[in-house]
Amino acid sequence: MEPGARDATAGAPYVEASRVKKKNSKEDKQETLSPSEQTSAMKRLFGFEKEDISSWHRLVCLLNRPTDPASLGIFRFLFGMLMALDITQERGLSHLDYKYLDGAPVCRFPLFNFLKPLPMDWMFFVYFVMFLGAVGIMLGCFYRLACLMFISTYWYVFFLDKTTWNNHSYLYGLIGFQLTLMDANRYWSVDGLRKPRKRNAHVPLWNYTLLRTQIFIVYFIAGVKKLDADWVEGYSMKYLAHHWLFDPFKLILPVELISLMVVHGGGLILDLTAGYLLFFDATRPVAFFFVSYFHCMNSQLFSIGMFSYTMLATSPLFCYPDWPRRFFGRFPEFLQPILNRRPCWEEI
Repeated sequence: MEPGARDATAGAPYVEASRVKKKNSKEDKQETLSPSEQTSAMKRLFGFEKEDISSWHRLVCLLNRPTDPASLGIFRFLFGMLMALDITQERGLSHLDYKYLDGAPVCRFPLFNFLKPLPMDWMFFVYFVMFLGAVGIMLGCFYRLACLMFISTYWYVFFLDKTTWNNHSYLYGLIGFQLTLMDANRYWSVDGLRKPRKRNAHVPLWNYTLLRTQIFIVYFIAGVKKLDADWVEGYSMKYLAHHWLFDPFKLILPVELISLMVVHGGGLILDLTAGYLLFFDATRPVAFFFVSYFHCMNSQLFSIGMFSYTMLATSPLFCYPDWPRRFFGRFPEFLQPILNRRPCWEEI
């Protein structure tokens, strides 16, 4: 046997031993990885495994997975506050005597033409009940009753006059109905103070899924509606390019290109992609910037009441549900009981 071959043969057990040792060290390292480091790419991307949707039973279990109620509670608070403001403005409480003036012509919805306005004093009472419902939603006080007070009177007022119909008014009613089905009073609520067992208790994942799906539909359908020739060719909102909000763009682009590329092209792309971009962690910061900029501009361009601010309030729903706890965790310790930062599973 040649010396080189002998040395190689003699060293084989040591080489093999080193390989086994290296393999064992890799296995030990994998065992010591935290659960977050061991999660699959699909779970990191979508928040669930492929097996979670492999059958109806698994899907139901996924949708009922216990989830932090913090983000939902913040949205409930903001939605109730914005609806309370909307009632005095776009719903017409501030000019109720003019809106339901006796003998004023009205246009009814098909199938709902049997609805008639009540006498003026009772219409004020209807609006008062709706306002109390919105405030109750905001505070999470007698939450389920507050939701019923709000949506019953809201839809009644909504169906009284077809001429006041618009997309976002319809959306408010849908969100109000969806909140009625949810447990949005588990965080930042008076009900949580009244009943400690509700305070910070988990909510099922479908509470978030339903609202996220609703907002995705709002954006995507708005994008689909913009695929007509007038919008794509830049004619629908041509006058908007002259608004002062677009002055920064005028430093680099002529008005015609601002209208075509920024107003029409940007609006089309944003609506078609916003729902997707908000869903994924990697693209969410970019989506937050453009969506927030878009809605802030709309609040100045159009008289659409609380719609822009309501859509801004929906954006955090796409974040991790515990984001309010992490955000409020930066506040001084003496404010923590007020901010209700600690979840119930840490209080036990």
